[in-house]
Formats: sequence, C-alpha cells, structure tokens
Amino acid sequence: MNLAVFISGTGTNLKALIDAQKEKFFDSQIKLVVSNKNAKGLDFAKDNNINYIVSKDDDEILGELKKHDIDLLVLAGYLPKISKKLINSYEIINIHPSLLPKYGGKGYYGIHVHEAVFENKETISGVTIHHVNENLDDGDIIIQKKVDISTCKSAQEIADKILKIEHQSLKEVIKKMEEEN
Repeated sequence: MNLAVFISGTGTNLKALIDAQKEKFFDSQIKLVVSNKNAKGLDFAKDNNINYIVSKDDDEILGELKKHDIDLLVLAGYLPKISKKLINSYEIINIHPSLLPKYGGKGYYGIHVHEAVFENKETISGVTIHHVNENLDDGDIIIQKKVDISTCKSAQEIADKILKIEHQSLKEVIKKMEEEN
C-alpha cells in the first residue's frame, strides 16, 4: 500500500512508521506526509526524502494524494477534522491515545486526553486505532491496546507510557491491513 501520513505536531508516530518501513516490518511505503502547518515532524519527512505538503486546502491535498497514488491515509497526530471530501475519497485510519469511546471527540487530543484520564484517576488507559468517519473518534475500531497506568504520577507520565504503545500498534495495524488486502 502507498501511505500518506497526516501530522500536526512532533511526528513521533511518523518516525515510528518510517523506522518500521526501513526495517521492512511491513511492505507499505510512505509516499507523502501531509500537515496543516509547518510542524516539527516534517523534519522526519525531509530527512528521509519523503514528499510532503503543508496545506489546509482539500483540493490541493487531493491532488497530491492522487499524484502519489495513495491507497491509505494514516492520521498520526493530525488535529483538524477530516473533511467529507477526503472521507469519501480514501480509506482513512486514526490513532487515538485512549480507549475509545472514553476520552474521545472534540477537545480530546494529545496531552488533553491524558490530563482528563489522570484527573479522573483512571488505572487503565490505552490506544485505539480506528477507521475515520464523519464523526470525531467514532469510526469502527481496528484494535485497542490497554495500558496499566495505576503507578503514573502525572498526565505526562501517562502520555510517555501510551506513546510507546502507539508506535508499536500503528505499525502492527499497517501490517494487518496489508495481510487483509
């Protein structure tokens, strides 16, 4: 599969996918990185000679996706809501740092998820990778992985623990999707 990875921040999930590609963990190739802003994570695309685009314009993004013969969009820390136009054009998956449906939807992204989990004294959190539909964090779940956070003393400690599981889970889902196609 030809992948387009969408990011808005540091790009650690993108880096995990680039590393998995280099290690031949899966056969898919990252052909394009899309960001809505000049995100730090774009450095991983630049350093690995992967095409990238910074845009908020659906038509421009769709043009690049077609140009690079993209099969799957992978949202990896991409913050804007995906448009109906993209949803109707591509299969899209998203990684979310909680066990959906808990701590999903508007306002629940990044550290905000972990702050809510910590404030509610949860002992288990995790990662969800799901298909994207028109509703935030609502698509069919592909996998969920639970993480014991009972010893975590802060939201940041939860975030660090969850991030490691995100990196592993995302590459496993790509491999699983390859095997199913």
